[in-house]
Amino acid sequence: MNKGSVCFLLAGGIIGTAAGQGHAPVLRPQLGGTPDLSAEAHRLHAWYDSLLTAKRDIAPSEQAPFDRLFYAWGETYMGPCAIIGMECSWYCGGGPDTVWASSTLKPVGSHRYDALQAHDLDHCHAWAEGVPGPGIGESLTYRFTNDSPRLHTVNISNGLVTNEPAWRANNRVKRLRMDENGVPVAVLLLEDTMADQTFTLPRLFGQRVDHQPMRLSFTILDVYRGERYDDTVITEVWFDGTDVH
Repeated sequence: MNKGSVCFLLAGGIIGTAAGQGHAPVLRPQLGGTPDLSAEAHRLHAWYDSLLTAKRDIAPSEQAPFDRLFYAWGETYMGPCAIIGMECSWYCGGGPDTVWASSTLKPVGSHRYDALQAHDLDHCHAWAEGVPGPGIGESLTYRFTNDSPRLHTVNISNGLVTNEPAWRANNRVKRLRMDENGVPVAVLLLEDTMADQTFTLPRLFGQRVDHQPMRLSFTILDVYRGERYDDTVITEVWFDGTDVH
């Protein structure tokens, strides 16, 4: 075992440092919910939304199922694909102003896989790297102006989560290196799951003392192999933080 790679385990947090990555801490995620993007989920939301906006009284036979959904979703729910609803969030105060990728898979029919698909707050779109092989060394970069609120959390939807066969067919990320303006600051150990993954960062990021825009890059170090394709996919990277409200 190399110096700087001794690990100590804290569930859902820092488990050590990564040798060869500038002694960046190695982080494990807390797992969240798995998005239900089935046809039935879309049908149910369309029915709920039609009643929520209807200019008529809800029929007695509709009241009980509507009430159950209203209790679960409220008025801000935007559908199965939406990661954030209409309620105010950290994004009310900021977020990245630019997103780019080192490579991108060419469109397949009407499906696009450019970098912006990994920051549209939507589980139904995804970024895929575009080089031969599994994309080791390929990256996504998010740029924040210096007045954007600081962040303390990175959330990741790993793989192509539109459905389980598509998720299994393509590569998923096993390890991501996170850099701030070219300096390694963390290595994220992702689980092989369709569930959302939340990483709590070891400090606040943003509003740099040099007043330069912050660039957070996420570089693929290792992958879980897909059953059919050698394309590595990230559905979404999104953030949470402070300095809002």
